[in-house]
Amino acid sequence: METTVATVYMRWASNFLFEGLSPQQLSVIEPHMKLVNFNPGEILMEEGEPGDFMLLIIDGTVDIFIGELMLAKRGPQDLVGLMALIEGCPRSATVTAGKEHVKAFKIDRTSWQEIMSGDIRAQILHNYLIYQQNTIRATDAKRLEEARVKLKIEQMRVLSARFFVQMVIGLIIFTFALGSLNEFAAQVETTYVSFGVLFVYAAWSFVFSRQSGLPKEAFGLTMKNFKPAIKLTLAVSMFFIAGMFILKWAMITLAPETYGSKIISVYENDSSVPLAFIIVIYSMHAVMQEYIARACIQGGLHQFISGKGAAITAIVLATLMFSVFHLMLDMRLALLTIIPSLLWGFLFYRQRNFVAVAISHILIGIVAIFILGIV
Repeated sequence: METTVATVYMRWASNFLFEGLSPQQLSVIEPHMKLVNFNPGEILMEEGEPGDFMLLIIDGTVDIFIGELMLAKRGPQDLVGLMALIEGCPRSATVTAGKEHVKAFKIDRTSWQEIMSGDIRAQILHNYLIYQQNTIRATDAKRLEEARVKLKIEQMRVLSARFFVQMVIGLIIFTFALGSLNEFAAQVETTYVSFGVLFVYAAWSFVFSRQSGLPKEAFGLTMKNFKPAIKLTLAVSMFFIAGMFILKWAMITLAPETYGSKIISVYENDSSVPLAFIIVIYSMHAVMQEYIARACIQGGLHQFISGKGAAITAIVLATLMFSVFHLMLDMRLALLTIIPSLLWGFLFYRQRNFVAVAISHILIGIVAIFILGIV
């Protein structure tokens, strides 16, 4: 619906296009200003159609598209369609109303030609030239900032890729070291052997993480979100532990000759080493494993991989590499660790807090090994 505006012209006269015009000159323009309304999502202008009018937005916002690519959003006091009107060329973009109703003043080609035939032509063209110059500067500044952001993202990906390669090299060395120590490990407690090799790998990871150029937050080495992270971690861990109790009950119910008749199977220590010391060693194992698998490998992958499914890819890769840590002990154990590792990968992805995930690893591991005897 179009209506000629017969009221005061302040809602449009303050626009940059009419700056410097006298009240008498503005009164000449006033009869040509027509108020139009558009519904949310309605097409105001369409790419390729004749540019026979322009709009001065008063209320609401409009979106500007070329094809499916959104170029910009315009709001009150912005002009759309002016270039096509001045040049007499087809529309270069499609303009649609935003999520709210749009009100705008419309000037069609006939009105524009009448306005520009008078003595106000020079001032309007002068204002339009200034507007174009400011638009070009703003566009150049925006593109420069976008280029800087893209460059920073690419630099982060290069650093992450380089760091991931270093972690893979470390994992290869770690695996070969464990394999070469199999015969020696048969004569002593395997925990001590794996602990020593794992400590070297963790130290390797720490050195390269500090030299990677990536922020500490990328590796979850922050206490900023520790409280919400630990709350979520404890809640999920308790749920998982409850599932392990149910699993143990099912095991002794279905195969009592294999798994016994008790749900609680306290760890039996055949050596003279105190059980508390073994638990401490295991906890240190858990912390180092999570630092390598979650903080370094998965944290680096989150920086490097992008696109659809990036988070799942990072979690799965880190989980598979984590399971390699347990191959020396037992193939079945390595496969079994995939389940909780996926959980820890999810927790790290949600919270980006290494400490909280390490605590979950310790809790679940102690219950599974030293209380339930599942592992």
